[in-house]
Amino acid sequence: MKKTILTTLAFSVVIGAAVAQAGNIPEFDAVCDDSTNYFAATNSAQYGQVIANNIGPLGPLELVSCWPADNTKQTYEEFTTTAGWLYDDPVFPGMLSALTDVYNEGTYHWNIVLQMKPESDLNINIYDSVLKHNEFSPWTAAEQTGRYRAPWGQLFFVPSANPQITVQAIPGKYHTPKFEAPVTLDARAIPGLQAVPLSSAVYTSKCLWADDIVVVMPETGTKNTSGQNMYNLKQGDMISVDIAIPGNNTADIRYGQDSVTVKYIGIIGTWLYAPVGPVTPQ
Repeated sequence: MKKTILTTLAFSVVIGAAVAQAGNIPEFDAVCDDSTNYFAATNSAQYGQVIANNIGPLGPLELVSCWPADNTKQTYEEFTTTAGWLYDDPVFPGMLSALTDVYNEGTYHWNIVLQMKPESDLNINIYDSVLKHNEFSPWTAAEQTGRYRAPWGQLFFVPSANPQITVQAIPGKYHTPKFEAPVTLDARAIPGLQAVPLSSAVYTSKCLWADDIVVVMPETGTKNTSGQNMYNLKQGDMISVDIAIPGNNTADIRYGQDSVTVKYIGIIGTWLYAPVGPVTPQ
């Protein structure tokens, strides 16, 4: 009898583990068509696998992922900037971006819809184009934000001269009850994983390489480091990312619509397809 009970319990544990593994899938979201995002479309090792394998009842999720930019609607995606017109990027050829040059200010804004309910922290990937002033090649003029070289050759780093990032979660159509207004999200500092508020938080970036900011997954019944009530995120909720370049900026910095992606583990069964594209949800 005891052996039968132990065998049954062991079987239940194995089945439970299998169900848990089968119910979670990597997902990423970006402004408009995820499958054609500049950095996703050329990265078959990571993003490409998601594009090919995250398939819900209405087909591949990333192919139906564009919510028109219209902030009068409850769910929308957009990229806006005060930096200027978009031109071909010198670091990422073929991508359009807007320049904020040395000792000038600029702001960039992304609003991205989550197409699945997250069950993990969210990673915000930021792809910066960072060059020395009036230079156009990463192979001769790569730069780090907040860094400059004095005329006598010494390198200096000025924390206040770096980009400032603010990240919020915005309730969508299927939001958790009582989640009715935007809340500031926290980042996990690396190393150490201490939570810090993503409200005008400075970060540094180097030419060509992506920055990876780990965002604490909000949970209903908890508060963030700013004292706001937090709620579980659901499909249709939005992640708002704002980057401000300060006036004492030391580099030529460019961002475009495709410069920011949000990555996480999604819960299978929570797919949300966009209202436009090759498939229209019923």
